[in-house]
Amino acid sequence: MSRPQIIDTKMHGEPGLTAAFLVRGEKTALVETGPKSSIDHVTAGLQHAGVETLDHIVVTHIHLDHAGAAGTLARLYPTASVVVHPAGAEHLIDPTRLWASATRIYGAEMEILWGGIDPVPSERIQVIGDGESLDLGGRCLRAIETPGHARHHHAFLDDATGIAFTGDALGVRLPDIGSFRPATPPPEFDLQQAIASIARIRDTEAAELWLTHYGSQGEGVRGCTIDEACNLAADALTRWAGWVSLARGQTRDLDEAAAIVRAEAERDMDRELTARQIERMERTTSYWMNTWGYMRYMDKAGL
Repeated sequence: MSRPQIIDTKMHGEPGLTAAFLVRGEKTALVETGPKSSIDHVTAGLQHAGVETLDHIVVTHIHLDHAGAAGTLARLYPTASVVVHPAGAEHLIDPTRLWASATRIYGAEMEILWGGIDPVPSERIQVIGDGESLDLGGRCLRAIETPGHARHHHAFLDDATGIAFTGDALGVRLPDIGSFRPATPPPEFDLQQAIASIARIRDTEAAELWLTHYGSQGEGVRGCTIDEACNLAADALTRWAGWVSLARGQTRDLDEAAAIVRAEAERDMDRELTARQIERMERTTSYWMNTWGYMRYMDKAGL
């Protein structure tokens, strides 16, 4: 059975930032879509791979960098179903609230960054629940409930290769940087659920972990075993919680708190990143957005 292929969405014009994954059995699935603004890179990647028809468009969750092009791809590939968590389906059918929520974070940059979002016709939606499998003929993708980053989040395990597509459950680890950064956006981030979801991914005994941001973190890849990758991702969540707690003890102003968190994070790094590397990380999940997510979580939890 062939291994999945990575298609670089070149989100925001950046290589190695956000991936989509092509999985082929008797049927063909694309896991993750990138944003609508990256659609030309995704379709070019599919054409280069010789794909003429998609049977399934699978999203780990409905955030714009993972599912923003789902409606557009559904129009381009009219026989494909769009496979999504039950809590996310309504927001792909009518993305009005999804777009409005993202606008609170990205403001006037929405169109430039994300390129809009096309709705998915309701009859094209295929809801999949925890533990259910998508049969591709000769291989299956099993959905694994992994909330924390968002309540509508799944990881998917490819039974043919043991590769787990983890979405944002482990956060971000870019090839040129190496360290894990949590992805903790408002309004749904939950620290305890996020840590439990990493444990659940570990318990699948996956052979490799493939992050949407970005690529393989597999056994022995880049000096990191599965257990080590999960430990590093969970440790990063805990360290960031400490930094936000420190900042929150000094100020409730989000900009000021994010600046404190950034200073703590940069002190914690085992090597100094270049301005270019920092910019790339900020394009996936920024200090400001992560701090906001933690602060909302702590407020709701009464911490």
